[in-house]
Amino acid sequence: MQPQPYFSGFDPLSPDIAERLTPDAKPQYLQSANGADTVIICLHGFTGTPYEVGPAMKAIADAGLSAVTPLLPGHGYLGRSEQERQFAQITQAGMLDAARQEIARAREQYRHVGIFGFSMGGAIALSMAAEGLVDACAVAAPALRLFRNAEILIPLLCWANFTLEAPHKEPFYLPGYEFHHSWALRTLLQLTRHARRQLPQIQCPVQGVHSRNDLTVPPVVLGLMNKHIPMVIETAWFDDSGHSMLLDVSGAAVSATVAEFFKYQFVKR
Repeated sequence: MQPQPYFSGFDPLSPDIAERLTPDAKPQYLQSANGADTVIICLHGFTGTPYEVGPAMKAIADAGLSAVTPLLPGHGYLGRSEQERQFAQITQAGMLDAARQEIARAREQYRHVGIFGFSMGGAIALSMAAEGLVDACAVAAPALRLFRNAEILIPLLCWANFTLEAPHKEPFYLPGYEFHHSWALRTLLQLTRHARRQLPQIQCPVQGVHSRNDLTVPPVVLGLMNKHIPMVIETAWFDDSGHSMLLDVSGAAVSATVAEFFKYQFVKR
């Protein structure tokens, strides 16, 4: 079987691919106007699209750094039948390899590479930091754990091939799949476990932001990061928001906090 494609933010989409994706799934690339030698890779979450990390991307660009957002494998497709078919095929190896490829592309053009990840993208970002592939890492609501019921039920049910409806209920625009697939959930759980195991290997500067009112990723994850990453990490809480914190009421503050972290790491003072 051919590896599932991901779509790099550094390349324009071909017309045949673009017509298969939703408008909000288009990868993004914001180049710094001042020719900065740093780029921040921004990774979206499970079922999501580059749109959901767009506010952080813009704040990073406003801080004088380039930012790029790929579309991860299996995400962003038009039409329910293709969504289900593509989403069912995502794998842990495919997700991690997509991030590695985007980092390799970034290293071709930039001296410094940072990474930001939201939710599932946060677990992937931390895994990349543990591999020593990036110079700094920030995460929002990183999916290092799921709530207990999910962590119990997913291994029991993922042998079967089925979907669960998961309509968005947020009071703001949130594009993405409105269902979960049993096999995709298995991959998500694998990514959470892998990232947890890798935390002690991280050596670069790390920031974690979260909300204690997140109903998807429990707030204990920042404690896990503090406990297992072998250095002091920067943390911030935005309890007025829920899981999709970059788009919620605290979105501007969350994005500014992430951008300020990367600016501190990379912009000469």
